[in-house]
Amino acid sequence: MGNFVKPKPAANINEPQQIHIGFGQRLTDIIILWSTKNNDSSVAEYYTGNTNSKAIKGETIHFEGNPLGCQYLHRVYISNLTPGKKYFYKVFGQDSDSTSSQYSFTIPDVKKPLTYMIYGDLGLLSANLQFLKHEVILDPQKYSAIFHIGDIAYDLGSDGGRRGDKFLNAIQPMAAHVPYMTIPGDHELFPGSKDHYRFRFSTPNAGWPMPMYQLWYSLDAGLIHFVCISTEVFFLDKDNIDRQMKWLEEDLEAVNEDRSKHPWIIVLGHRPMYCSVNDDSEDCRKTDSVVRTRLEDIFYKYGVDLFISGHQHLYERTYPVYKNKVLAFSNRNPRATIHFIVGSLGNQYLTEFSSKPGGPWSANVVSAMEMEIYGKVKAFNDTHLFWTANKAMDNGVVDKAWIIQNQHGPFDQVVIPDPLGAAGKQWRKHNQEDDNTFINLNFFYVDKDDYNTRVTVLMFTFIFLIFGICFRKKILNSFRYCCINHDKCKNGQLIPM
Repeated sequence: MGNFVKPKPAANINEPQQIHIGFGQRLTDIIILWSTKNNDSSVAEYYTGNTNSKAIKGETIHFEGNPLGCQYLHRVYISNLTPGKKYFYKVFGQDSDSTSSQYSFTIPDVKKPLTYMIYGDLGLLSANLQFLKHEVILDPQKYSAIFHIGDIAYDLGSDGGRRGDKFLNAIQPMAAHVPYMTIPGDHELFPGSKDHYRFRFSTPNAGWPMPMYQLWYSLDAGLIHFVCISTEVFFLDKDNIDRQMKWLEEDLEAVNEDRSKHPWIIVLGHRPMYCSVNDDSEDCRKTDSVVRTRLEDIFYKYGVDLFISGHQHLYERTYPVYKNKVLAFSNRNPRATIHFIVGSLGNQYLTEFSSKPGGPWSANVVSAMEMEIYGKVKAFNDTHLFWTANKAMDNGVVDKAWIIQNQHGPFDQVVIPDPLGAAGKQWRKHNQEDDNTFINLNFFYVDKDDYNTRVTVLMFTFIFLIFGICFRKKILNSFRYCCINHDKCKNGQLIPM
């Protein structure tokens, strides 16, 4: 491990530990969470280095579900911070021995391209956890956030809660500096861990502890609109299926009202729709996949660009795929969602193999034992997004892909290129249909049914023209004869020439 230094244990029984941060409702809001052994108040003091510090009081909860671990959980919400600015902070309570060390975070500047680290299925046994932390610690400003997409710690409630304590202390060196965003996997919905997830983490647009009926959220992050869902509503939390599906459709419909604000839509969920694991009993291998049945049509309807998941302990990337069919063997202007699985950090718990691609839709699959991989996504602008899959041990690139999308929006709409270029784009943006400055472009932006009708008309027109060209001489001679012999023509007495 070289010079990597392990975090020191708490110096006293009530020193704050398990410190981690996350985004609030906006990227300019930060939530700080930590734990203590004893009951104490919750205060966070923050400053930029050249101004007076500010102190914010928060909430303290006694969590009885953690009998062998830290039972007092703390949360402070800080709002209206400045994009691009670095803040220093520490947390404490009334107890004189309850002050933490100093940490820092930087609020993302959405005017610049931002990079996000994404992985699932990370626990204390993951072989490359230390390397993963080192990647973040070396340059905390490199990543605007880390998304852990389910199966956290294996499991948060194990060993009377001590497993969750150890895991959160292990990731503190990175999670105290970079927002650590989560979604639930199947392990977070197990009876012994359900409350641990709800109490130990806090997400945007939800109260604290997080209610079971709101374990999902969305986040506007500049060019990207992240949608973080619970795929467990289809398996272990069925009471909330309708509630989440209603919210999901409303959220995707809202972001599509003006896709220019957040052109890229990335959905994060624990269980995948497609996978190439050898085990045919897995949902993602079935022709009637539950996750696919519930989500694929709505993703297609609203033009979800990427769906990133874990659960299967391998890495995989697909081509644009819909209804088990590849729509293109290219990522240029895809007309369906591209899928990624980044679950190989769970290899130490269960190694899953793929001896062959699960279908023609599989662009790349890596299931080598002990090949622990994390993903990185970066939107450079509204048309170009870059994805890489890196080995956690040495950051070696395992897979990479540019996704180029010039026409964001619902995939079931056919878009014919705008003949006016920038002028047409400006017209669409301002919806100036009645402005004489712009030519009406309704012909060029049509839905699928209208498009099919127009194609049919064009085909018949084309056939008619071909017929006319092939028999033009006979047709012209017939017309000439009609003009010369008007009376005979009138009586239908045409004599072939």
